[in-house]
Amino acid sequence: METQHCGTLEELKVAIQRHGPGVLYRGQTQHYLDTNGLPSLSTSFQRQGCVPDLMIKWTYYAKRALQHLVRGWKDTDDTATNQEILQHYGFRSFFLDASGDPRVAAWFASNRFESKIAVNLVEDCFEDPVLLRTRNAWFVPTKDIGHLYLISQKSLRQSGVQAVHLSEIATDQGTPRYVRQDAYMVGPLIQSGLSSDCILCHITAPAQVLRNFAEGYSADLLFPEPSDDPVYRELLAMPWEKMRHVSDDGLEAFWRSLELPEYSGHLQKHMPPRSAMYRPFWTRDLPPPPDCQTAPATQIAQLLCGSSLYHGASTPRFSLPEINKLLEEHDEISIELDGLVYHGMGTQYGKGVGIVKIPGDIVCVFEYGVDHPGLRIMGVGRFYGLHYRIDSDGGWRRVAHESDCTCGSDHAESFSLLGRVDRSLKDRWLECVEPGLYVQNGVDLTSDPRATWGKPY
Repeated sequence: METQHCGTLEELKVAIQRHGPGVLYRGQTQHYLDTNGLPSLSTSFQRQGCVPDLMIKWTYYAKRALQHLVRGWKDTDDTATNQEILQHYGFRSFFLDASGDPRVAAWFASNRFESKIAVNLVEDCFEDPVLLRTRNAWFVPTKDIGHLYLISQKSLRQSGVQAVHLSEIATDQGTPRYVRQDAYMVGPLIQSGLSSDCILCHITAPAQVLRNFAEGYSADLLFPEPSDDPVYRELLAMPWEKMRHVSDDGLEAFWRSLELPEYSGHLQKHMPPRSAMYRPFWTRDLPPPPDCQTAPATQIAQLLCGSSLYHGASTPRFSLPEINKLLEEHDEISIELDGLVYHGMGTQYGKGVGIVKIPGDIVCVFEYGVDHPGLRIMGVGRFYGLHYRIDSDGGWRRVAHESDCTCGSDHAESFSLLGRVDRSLKDRWLECVEPGLYVQNGVDLTSDPRATWGKPY
């Protein structure tokens, strides 16, 4: 690995051009060394650690964003594309981000990231006051020496390390920040950072020289607003969640269900109905709706779970022996999440997946959700599902039914969840705490007393 200091713009241009094509660029305001005195280019997980539940939730919504926004996108378990949203929008990944444009890397080498927590007083759509916590972020021009790392794509291939160009998941409309930054994901790097054998050259230069080289680039250009960046817009549309264990003798405080750095203000004094502010609740604790005229089913098994189980990744399973046992004793099974599932459907959010017996020895698998504008719960209902017959060997076989969902999807995600739930019942990760009630280990059983039915607009 070469090292070179460039004191002028011309020296910097020559140093970069000398290494020719086949090079990726990474810029840092500080230089870190490993125990051997070599450059340490480590991933955010290696620096800050992994929070499994939060990573699973981020990954779930990263995939959903790709499904919604990238034409023809298929879930091929490509780790790099699955984790790019985590890396570029504020969470952590097993990848190192780099750019195919040296000017982008030079900008990052001469501008330091900073952030702080802000508390904002707003009103929900019913004019009820709340506090919303955000993480405000910005970049500050530095005065010191910046660092450019030139990474050899050939050496990456020889080391068996991927370098995925994220232009392959450009959205159908708009320009996500990873496209503006000509971003590559290098990795995955699980055990250690990028080997110094893959670094062609470490260039140092005064920050002002690097900024002159990156002329025309700015935070506004590299981090476009939600109106230009549909991925950013989708993440900012996620529901707010009440901050547990924070005294709410006065105003209640909420934070984004996926907290991410925000480079400009995106709040309104009077928040729209689609901004749900979720007080943690289980539907079992809600009183009957004001207009309720029918009694619920008498034999319901309720399974309460968190993000790690509900949003986890697994292949669909159609052999579900533990769930079959529950259906022998109950007319219905409710698998409920301790949160809201964002679908981009205005004020409607998912809350769980259900299984119900219907005449003809058939079961229907459906998703149910809530209408939740602002702070209020306006209704609970079922989305159309698909129908199955459980064969004598315990396997689930799809059957056509007049009430089938007509969206065209095979609803494979539901059977991925059912497979995880079945395994969790077998392994007692879902534990029976009372007849008909199963709770995932570590999940809080209490509902917020303020979470109840709201009055119409």
